[in-house]
Amino acid sequence: MTPGSSKAAAGGYRRLLRWAALPITNRRWAAPLCAVALGFGLFVGVAIGPGASGTLATNAAQIIEIPGSSGGTEEVADDGGGPGGSPAVASSPPPSPQPEPSFAEPPPIESPAPEAPVPPEHEGTEAGGSPQAGEDEEEEAAEPQKLAGVVVHVNPAAGSYTLAETGGTLNAVHAADAPPPGAKVTVPVRLLANGTFAEAGKPVRSGSGRRAALDGIVTYVDPTPAAPAYAVSKRGVSLLVHVRPDPTGAAPILPVLGAFASVTVDIEQPPAPAEPPPAEPVAAEPAPAAPIACAPDPARPLPAIEPEAVLWQHEASTDGAPFTYADLAGIVTAICPETGQLAISADDIREGLHDVVITVPAAIDTRKLKVGESVTATATIGEGGSLTLSGLASDERSKGADDFDATQGDLAVEEPPK
Repeated sequence: MTPGSSKAAAGGYRRLLRWAALPITNRRWAAPLCAVALGFGLFVGVAIGPGASGTLATNAAQIIEIPGSSGGTEEVADDGGGPGGSPAVASSPPPSPQPEPSFAEPPPIESPAPEAPVPPEHEGTEAGGSPQAGEDEEEEAAEPQKLAGVVVHVNPAAGSYTLAETGGTLNAVHAADAPPPGAKVTVPVRLLANGTFAEAGKPVRSGSGRRAALDGIVTYVDPTPAAPAYAVSKRGVSLLVHVRPDPTGAAPILPVLGAFASVTVDIEQPPAPAEPPPAEPVAAEPAPAAPIACAPDPARPLPAIEPEAVLWQHEASTDGAPFTYADLAGIVTAICPETGQLAISADDIREGLHDVVITVPAAIDTRKLKVGESVTATATIGEGGSLTLSGLASDERSKGADDFDATQGDLAVEEPPK
């Protein structure tokens, strides 16, 4: 086709459609005519609508109901009609006319704000709560330990008193002013370096008693028929328990060395001291040479300590085989490096005027000790009642008892950082 023929054809089409053109001589007719054209188009579309049945233009969209969104069960609808259609999964009412899609830009999806982390100091508490419970626990943990019982013994040499709890446990408590024997007290305490206690507050008295139960390891036995006695020991404590002599003169029944004894004692006032008979003058004679022994120096007698109360055995029982290890406490009466021995009083105030001799191993240094000092120690009990030192610590009032540098052997304790 030539260029001339194509122009002729285009002109022919225009002449053919010119009959349908409606000339508009006034612009006011533009809006009404547009409305008429739109209505005509809608009429034609509705008229030809049934002819589109079965095509993609009339297929109903699948409706899926999510559980929980409307309170019903999940349903899936599909067109089960028509030849070749798949069977319906679930029956559902005919879909309602859907609104025409909107081409407006959807609003941006906002992500939920992340939950604010709980501050470390509030961990373990509920939201909106307070850490008051944790603070209360810390305050309770900071409260000092409390001991309650009957005062059964006072040790002025060590500046302490012994408290027997209800079950018989003995505790040595250092204090500037000791309650009297027989007093029932409750006292806050703190632990010292040597394993004993010191008052951490004022003791509260709740009455008095003249009988108490106590238990411990027997570390000394005096079978003298006229004045039988034995010592019951624990850390920082060695109490002398007196046994009343048998009126018939029979030998008293006493626990063996190393036995664990549970004793009920009567707390009584000490008897008035008897005046010693006047000494008769004796001509001085040279003493015969004696084997070297670790004993107090006669030229330097120790001061006598009168007990504030005397403990008399009311009843006693011992259980099990004798122990081979025990705590004991006493006053240093002799230091014997030449024999490798140490002598301390059999009870912690030397009430019975007897001493025990302990073998000192090379690992424990006794050169800083002084005669008359109060100490607490641990020892092994060998055959025949021999004692070998395994631990040593000062018990010179609360200051000495809390001296970490004065602890040795199995009583050695490192000072905690401040």
